Amino acid sequence: MSEQTTLREASHQALVGEIREHTRRELAQVGQRLARRLAHFVGAGEALASGLGDPSRDALLPALAFAERFAHDVPPAVQPPPAAHPLLRLEGLSRLRQSSALLRDLLLLACLPEAHEGFATLCRLLHPAGLPMPTATLALFWLESEGAGQWPTAAFAQRDAIEDLLHDSPLATLRLLRLVGSGPWQGRSLQAGPGVWEALMARPPRLDNGELVGGYAQVPGLDDWLALPAVSQAVLALRRGLPCQIMLVGGDAAMRVTRVRALLGAATVVAVRTRIDGVEAEARDGQCVDGYTAAFMHQACLWLEARSDEPASDAALERLSAGLAAALPHLPELPLITSGHSERHAPMLGLPLIRLPVQALAALARRRLWQWLLPQIGEQASVLAARYPIDPDDARDVVRDLGLRQSLSSQPLALEQVGECIRARTTWSSRPGIQRFQPRADWQALLLPEAARRQLQRAVRRVLQQITVLDDWGFAQGRGERRGVRMLFFGTPGTGKTLAAEVVARALGVDLLVVDLASLVSKWIGETEKNLAAVFDIAERSRALLLFDEADALFARRTETQDAHDRYANLETAYLLQRLERYEGVAVLTTNLRSNLDSAFARRFEFIVEFPEPDAAAREALWRLHLPAGAPLADDVSLPELAAWYALSGAQIKSAALAAAFLAAAAAGRIHQRHFLLAVENEFDKAGRAHPGFPPHTVWPAEEYADDLAPITPQAC
Repeated sequence: MSEQTTLREASHQALVGEIREHTRRELAQVGQRLARRLAHFVGAGEALASGLGDPSRDALLPALAFAERFAHDVPPAVQPPPAAHPLLRLEGLSRLRQSSALLRDLLLLACLPEAHEGFATLCRLLHPAGLPMPTATLALFWLESEGAGQWPTAAFAQRDAIEDLLHDSPLATLRLLRLVGSGPWQGRSLQAGPGVWEALMARPPRLDNGELVGGYAQVPGLDDWLALPAVSQAVLALRRGLPCQIMLVGGDAAMRVTRVRALLGAATVVAVRTRIDGVEAEARDGQCVDGYTAAFMHQACLWLEARSDEPASDAALERLSAGLAAALPHLPELPLITSGHSERHAPMLGLPLIRLPVQALAALARRRLWQWLLPQIGEQASVLAARYPIDPDDARDVVRDLGLRQSLSSQPLALEQVGECIRARTTWSSRPGIQRFQPRADWQALLLPEAARRQLQRAVRRVLQQITVLDDWGFAQGRGERRGVRMLFFGTPGTGKTLAAEVVARALGVDLLVVDLASLVSKWIGETEKNLAAVFDIAERSRALLLFDEADALFARRTETQDAHDRYANLETAYLLQRLERYEGVAVLTTNLRSNLDSAFARRFEFIVEFPEPDAAAREALWRLHLPAGAPLADDVSLPELAAWYALSGAQIKSAALAAAFLAAAAAGRIHQRHFLLAVENEFDKAGRAHPGFPPHTVWPAEEYADDLAPITPQAC
C-alpha cells in the first residue's frame, strides 16, 4: 500500500470518527431532554400522556437514569460538526428553514433505540405494544411539554408543525421519518427512513434494493471516453451536485457499470445504486424513493440501474417514470444516473438530460489498457488488443488471475496464459442454436493445398495486425466495417471446413461458437432477425470465432419477390448483410456450393477459401494423420493403396480409420488391410456412392464374416 493511500485511509477514518462522535453527542442531548421531561411528570406524580405505555415507576426510573448517565459520558459538543455531517444537510435545505430544528429533533428521537439498548428499553417501556421504538405520541408529549411556554397564542402550533412535517410538507415525500403501524397517526411508531441511521454513523446504507458504491480513481483504457465533451459535462454536473439525469445507454451491464464508476471517480462522488428491473420491476418506485432518501443523507447521487437486456414492460416503466417525475419536485435536488441497454430501459424524469452512449473500447484504448496493466508484455499488447475486445474491469480481473498463477509458477508470462485466464473469466450466455467449443486442433491437423493454408494464415495475421494497419497507419478512416475478418469456406462435405475454423480459433486463442441456423429461423416476422442479433451479441461478448456451418439456409441468393414469404426472406438476407459487415470479430461461413450464396456476400468476405477433395497424396497423409502411433497395424496394411483406390474426404477417412480399429478389436487381433477395406466400403454405402471394388489381390479369410455375424452374448464379451 502506497504512502498516499495510507494517508487517505487515515484521513477517512478520522472523519468517520468525528461524524460518529458528533452524532452521539446530539443523541445524548435529545435523550437527556426527553428523560428530564418524563422525570418531571413522574416526580410530580402526574400521569403521562394518554397513548403512551404505563410503566411502573420502579421500571421507568432506571431507564431515565441511563439517559442521564449517557449524557454525562457524552457531553455537549464544543466544536462545530464536521462539514460532511448528515445533519447539516437538513439545515441546508431552503424548504426547512423554519422547521429544520424540529426535524432534527424528531430524526434523532427515532434513532435513539439504534444508538444504545438503554434507549431501546426506555422506548419499549413507553410503547403501548411494547416495541423498542418511539411513538408519535411520545414525540408530541416531549416537544409540547418543552414548548408549553413558547406557544402562548397557539396551543396546538407544535402539534400542527409535527403533523405537517410528517404528512403534508414537501419533504414528507422524502420519508426521512416514517410512521409505522395503523390507526391515528399519533399512535404509530416513529421510524427513521432507509439509510438515515447509517448515514449518521458514517456507514453504508442497508437497503433491500440498493448499495453505496464509490468511483474508480483511475480506469485504464477510458481516458478518451472521459475526455469526450458530454462526459466532461456529466462529471462537472456530478461534482457540483446539479439536478439532472445522466443517461448511459448501450453495451452490456458490465460495461455500463465500469463507465458509471469511472464517472463517479472523476467527479469524486459516491452513488446509491438501485435496480429498476428484474422480477419485482412492478414495485420498484417505492424502492427508488428509498434509494433517494439514502442518497440524500449520504451526500451521494442516485443511480437507477437496469441490468437486463430485456426491457421491462412499457406500462411498468411508464408508472415508474410518472411516479418519480411527480415526486422529484418535492425532493431535495440531486443528480440522477440511469443506465440500461437502450432508452427503453431508462425512466424519463423530466430533468435536464445528458446522454452518454456506451460502446466497447476502441482498439487503441484496448492496447493502452494492456500496456498499463501488463507493461512487461511490450509490443505484444497490440496482439492482445486485437484478439480480445475486453473491458477494463474484466482486464483487471484477468491480471489478478495472472498474478496468482505467476506466484505459483516460475515460468515467464506468456500470451497463452492470458488467453486461458480470459476464457475462464468470459461469461457465457447459453442460447438454443449455439454451441461453444474450446478449439484443440492445430495446423498439423489440417491437410490442405498450400494456397488454402496460406489464406488461412493470412487471415490470422490480419486479425493480429488490425491495430497497426487500421489505427496506427490510419486505414480505418473512421469506418467500423473495416474491422473484423469474414471468411467463406466452400467445398464438398468432409473436406475440413469446420476443422479449419477450429484451427483458426486456436491460432487466435479464442473459443469457437457454432451456430445451428435451423434453430434460428422462425416463421414469425422479425423473430429470425432478433435471434441472429442475439447470436452476434453473444459472439462479441464471449470474444469467440463465430461459425455459421452449412450457411446456405440463411445466406442464400435473394429471389424475385413473388409473395410475402419471398419479401421477408429477402429482408432477412439484407439484415444479415448489414450485421455481418458491422461485426468486428471473426466470422466463418461454410457451404458445399459457393454458387448457393447471394453474390452480395462475396465483396464482404476478406477471404474466400476453397476446400477441394484431397488427391491421392493428401489422402495418404490423412490416413497417416488419423492413425495414432499406438495403433497395432498388421504387416499387410498399405496406406498408399487405400489412398490410390478410394477417393474419400478427410472426414470419411477419419471415420473409416476408427471403424477399422473397432473391427480389429472385435476379432481380438491387429488391424489388417481387410478391416480398412470393409470400413471404406461402409463409407461408400453411407454416402450413397458406388463402391469401386476391392484391389484384385485382396485375400479374405473364410472366418472374416463369421465373427461379424455371431450372436453377442455376455460370455462372448
